[in-house]
Amino acid sequence: MFKSLIEKNEKRSQLSIMAQYLNTSFMISTIENEYLVNIEKGVVKNVEEGPFVMPSYVFKLTAPKNEWIKFLQHIPEPGSHDIIAMLRRKVLKFEGDLHPLMSHLLYFKLLLASLRPAESKNEN
Repeated sequence: MFKSLIEKNEKRSQLSIMAQYLNTSFMISTIENEYLVNIEKGVVKNVEEGPFVMPSYVFKLTAPKNEWIKFLQHIPEPGSHDIIAMLRRKVLKFEGDLHPLMSHLLYFKLLLASLRPAESKNEN
């Protein structure tokens, strides 16, 4: 589900400029699965899928799998379109040191949104 964050694409290369001084690791949890994401100079360098024994991360984003699936739709429904909207609906939980997340909030929003399927040419 989140392993494709490591794949290079045009959107993500443009994002790396936005967070060129960001070096962090964070966890994304679907409750059933966990993904450890390492970022160096704004570029996702590694994504490991758990289970983990004692993972080292700075902050963690936790939501049920069905909520992440709603978020990752091509056009998500209102309330699932953004991590702050999910937090506000109380389906997403932030844990840990939130300074890197909040100081680069737009970067993380766009990074996670980059996982959504691309718009097809046939849609109106």
